[in-house]
Amino acid sequence: MPKYFNDLTIEEMFEHFDHTYMMADDHRAYENGKEQRRLIEEKIDSMGGWTEELVNKYNKFAPSDERFQKDWEWIKSMKR
Repeated sequence: MPKYFNDLTIEEMFEHFDHTYMMADDHRAYENGKEQRRLIEEKIDSMGGWTEELVNKYNKFAPSDERFQKDWEWIKSMKR
């Protein structure tokens, strides 16, 4: 049975997320990626927010370019 994106585990969401959606020429791809990002943020919030472990899991699947990688130190400083 196929799963919907919001039914995936957080790690599966990171793995299947279109990290480059904002560069899509196709508006549908852009909207889909934007919705995926919203669902990821919603799930992260329900888990208590970003942790270093979650950032590392996210970065494992994100392109290595710094535009796509999350910075735990920056996230941590914004929580204060």
